[in-house]
Amino acid sequence: MKAKVLFAVLVLGMVCLSANEKLFAQDTNEKKISNVGLKLNLGLGSQDFTASQDLEQGGAASLSLGYGVSQRVSLWLGISGSAHDRETDRELESSLASLELGVQYKLRPGKKFQPYGKLGLGVFVLNTEKTQVTMSGGGVSWGVGAEYRLVRFLSVGAEFYWKDFDYSRQRVGDHGEFYKLAQPVQGNSRGFMLNFTLQ
Repeated sequence: MKAKVLFAVLVLGMVCLSANEKLFAQDTNEKKISNVGLKLNLGLGSQDFTASQDLEQGGAASLSLGYGVSQRVSLWLGISGSAHDRETDRELESSLASLELGVQYKLRPGKKFQPYGKLGLGVFVLNTEKTQVTMSGGGVSWGVGAEYRLVRFLSVGAEFYWKDFDYSRQRVGDHGEFYKLAQPVQGNSRGFMLNFTLQ
């Protein structure tokens, strides 16, 4: 009887040890996924504005250079652009360009699936070529999303973002000077982006 109990305990111990080694090996593999260092992101998606801005939803793209300062925190500098028809006059097309500096915080560092939040500051320029009117301003942007590491150096992800900004300056003509608007013009937008990140 004692031999059977001892044998059962030994078998159970070996099973537990084997399972523990597998878990340790999985943890080690996941820890090889690093967020530290340089990274490059290409985003493709869409952007929409509030109804008062007379701009239809349009395609958007972004290109960003980032640096992971830790497993959780990355800094990003990026440019983005989108093109939009006017809702009331389809012959008028406007384009929005922005330069943004932001910080990203990841919730599950070292894992293949990593949800995150982003917060940033940006400069925004809206140009309507046919009327030669250009407006510029600044504000904040934020987003929530997640990325999945396909291989060690490539991730794909999806992100919902919001941009809260006002245009405070305007220029008429290609070579005129910008002047300050008496009242800021709202330029808020929101959108969705598919992201491809090399790191």
